[in-house]
Amino acid sequence: EERDARTIFCMQLSQRIRARDLEQFFGTVGKVRDVRMITCNKTKRFKGIAYIEFKEPESVPLALGLNGQKLMGLPVVVQHTQAEKNRIGNPPPRVEPKINTGPMRLYIGSLHFNITEEMLKGIFEPFGKIDSIQLIYDPETGRSKGYGFITFRNSEDAKKALEQLNGFELAGRPMKVGNVSDRVDAAQGTSLLDNDELDRAGIDLGATGRLQLMFKLAEGAGLQVPAAAANALSIATGQQIPNQTSKQAQSQPKSAPPIATQCFMLSNMFDPLT
Repeated sequence: EERDARTIFCMQLSQRIRARDLEQFFGTVGKVRDVRMITCNKTKRFKGIAYIEFKEPESVPLALGLNGQKLMGLPVVVQHTQAEKNRIGNPPPRVEPKINTGPMRLYIGSLHFNITEEMLKGIFEPFGKIDSIQLIYDPETGRSKGYGFITFRNSEDAKKALEQLNGFELAGRPMKVGNVSDRVDAAQGTSLLDNDELDRAGIDLGATGRLQLMFKLAEGAGLQVPAAAANALSIATGQQIPNQTSKQAQSQPKSAPPIATQCFMLSNMFDPLT
């Protein structure tokens, strides 16, 4: 291709012309590197055509300007070589900018707790190749927390899945599908997108935390907590839990004024022995 870009094709040349004459004629527009005169294979007679190769491609447009000039009494026809014509007439196809088609990670939320990774694979796999699916589980109960992450090998496939499946009703719940940053720690499941799952599932206080909360609520409402629960909390915390019965009795007033109301209370209606 580089050689064709430096070469011109000449026709209508005199039979008396020599290579040195062509070199001198075209040497006026640039340094000539090679002159190739075409002869008949059988008769070895000059056909009146030749190829002129320049050292620099910049000389070619100037040489084309000599088209029609007379050389040894004949107007010379100067044009591009056929290969160069084809190259100019058929430019190389335009190369489209490469689109990033690498892996893409999606967040999946608002899932029913019985949904498994295998079920999710069956739903998402029709959109493209999946590298990984990870549901987040509660380490204590082993139960799904209702959200997870899925990684598509191709980002375009992930975008299609996001468009089609966000809001898709699965097991009676509209599924949430969205982008997730690569910085999200999948093992811990920490993400801004998980806030709705925390709101729905609540915070796990643990057994001791639940007992402490129960005592706080009971104390505020003036209720008595079972002795077994009080003993369990004492063992767990290492602290002596005060007797709520006596505390409640001390806190209650000796007599309460009657209050007008439309409600009434029934007590001792059933005998547990019968």
